[in-house]
Amino acid sequence: MTTAGDANHRSTSEVLLSVIRDHPGERMSLQDVINGLAERSFGFLLLLFGLASAVAPPGVATLTAIPLFFFGLQMLAGYATPWLPASIAGRSFARGDLEKTIMRGIPIMRFIERMCRPRLEFLIGWLGERLLGLLVFILALVIAAPGPLTNGPPGVAIAFLSIAIINRDGLLVLFGVLTSIVALYLGGLGLYLVVVEVLPWLWEHAQELWHKVF
Repeated sequence: MTTAGDANHRSTSEVLLSVIRDHPGERMSLQDVINGLAERSFGFLLLLFGLASAVAPPGVATLTAIPLFFFGLQMLAGYATPWLPASIAGRSFARGDLEKTIMRGIPIMRFIERMCRPRLEFLIGWLGERLLGLLVFILALVIAAPGPLTNGPPGVAIAFLSIAIINRDGLLVLFGVLTSIVALYLGGLGLYLVVVEVLPWLWEHAQELWHKVF
């Protein structure tokens, strides 16, 4: 099991990969991930689902947003460790698929990790963590919405924030907040395109099909 002491001497990506690779079974539940990451699990789980949301195809990202809803609200409420309902926590995935997801995000993680060190830690204090929880919740809402640019940019923004939380890097938190603002803008633009362009096009073709059939 990975401990907080181990996490302090190893990169974020190494810790997350080791928890998945060291799991004895071929399938791994979300509760297994939480147990393996122990008290550092909030940041690591945000990273896992942020990356999964960033690389997931449209539609699938809606599912990866569900745990992010819970984690954001729990951070806002001041939970020390994450909690998920048994129906979600017991959901299992192929361990190999989880590893592939992390490997796809390794370049992003290592780029961020090179900039990390503990600094401006007051930005990740009592109030800071609750405000970050609210931001994660808002980003998760965008990820859950259908449309272009609604999952990739917010997922990357959550990855930035999660690594900042893990490494107690307040400066990176500020950068993550700026990234989140850009992600929310792009996600909003994607939703606008869906509402203004895609939905009217679908409605028009649905009417044409209706008249042809009936």
